[in-house]
Amino acid sequence: MAGETLSALRTSVRSDLRDPNGATWSDTEVNDLINSGIDWVNGFYPKEAIQTTAVTQPISGAVNSIALTTVSWPFRVDVYDSSGQYRESLLPSSGDGPDSGWELHNNILFFPPHYSLVSPATLKIFGYSGFVQLSTSTATTDMDVSAISSVRVWAQAEAFNRLLSDRVAFQQWQVQSGNSDVSALSMNQIALSNQARVRREEARLRRIRRIG
Repeated sequence: MAGETLSALRTSVRSDLRDPNGATWSDTEVNDLINSGIDWVNGFYPKEAIQTTAVTQPISGAVNSIALTTVSWPFRVDVYDSSGQYRESLLPSSGDGPDSGWELHNNILFFPPHYSLVSPATLKIFGYSGFVQLSTSTATTDMDVSAISSVRVWAQAEAFNRLLSDRVAFQQWQVQSGNSDVSALSMNQIALSNQARVRREEARLRRIRRIG
């Protein structure tokens, strides 16, 4: 299940929606549901990540920052020398001025202005990142099994909520997708049940971010 393509995820979501042939929701609409679900999951179940960056020039004075490419929410920065030996861990800013520790702004990690790091060295940055959005049918997700399951729950809940507010789409789903046995009242109950599932998924997967 992990490592699925957007196309495979779309098929799974269509099955959950009882719309296997796409009579009610287009590929674009289902893609939007999946990507909005990924964004939702990122809010409470961030992906753990490590960025290893080689430092080829001294860090000091005006040259006191590096770009974060793999990690978007760092919580620990370790320094290793040219032989790979651990040197120190830099503390994050305590809010007591720029020299109190490193700070993050716009995916750039800034070091204290009076900190010096002699190159060559290696920084190992521990933190979190988000699961990637999927833009093409062959794009492969980096979500694990739990995250994929939650995205499917979100997509189903969101799609059925939309049916409640769009009578024409609901009637189309009933007729074209062979769901004539589902009344408007039943759909309301299904939607409420799915909303409860969404809240349970948040509680089940919520990951407390480390801060050090």
